[in-house]
Amino acid sequence: GKVNIQQNCRIVGGECLARWIHPEKGLIPPDQFIPLFEHNGMITQLDRLMFEKACAWLHDYLEAGRPPINLAVNVSRLDLFQDDFLDWYTAVKRRYAIPDGLLELEFTESVMLKDDQIFLRIVEELRERGFICSLDDFGSGYSSLNMLNKMPIDILKLDMKFIQNETAKPTNQGILRFIMSLARWMNLSVVAEGVETREQLERL
Repeated sequence: GKVNIQQNCRIVGGECLARWIHPEKGLIPPDQFIPLFEHNGMITQLDRLMFEKACAWLHDYLEAGRPPINLAVNVSRLDLFQDDFLDWYTAVKRRYAIPDGLLELEFTESVMLKDDQIFLRIVEELRERGFICSLDDFGSGYSSLNMLNKMPIDILKLDMKFIQNETAKPTNQGILRFIMSLARWMNLSVVAEGVETREQLERL
């Protein structure tokens, strides 16, 4: 779940995550099966299954008269560059009558390491079609301020390990304050992953 720490930690959204419960092996974590699906090409089917499930759940949630919330779904590089990517996601969003601004598509920085111009065009089109776009796991790998400056995103998601490492440092050390200031300057919302303690919350 996502909470707004400026609104008394009110729940404002969530992220849809895949979990595989095998009948014999039990719970298989995503860091084991996601690379397998990426290798065999099934990741596109998983992406789209998760997105449709998210739309169906959000449709029923809104129909019940509950306050709007934001739902985030991960998108893989393989799915992003499918010929029907834009039209398929837009059609599903319309079929379930999801208002603009409630569905968030998350992309990792590795998605745009290649074909970055195509990626930027697709993200711009997604935003025009009412999607929110976020850069996931910032601070976990090859994070580049130059890349961040080029991306037409709405939300910057700070990686869990980055947050935990930064909040463990003294206030006058680390780069968390700089990253937060930079995000504000760029009019980006910020999501901090993996906040588990009162001390981490107070630092943020």
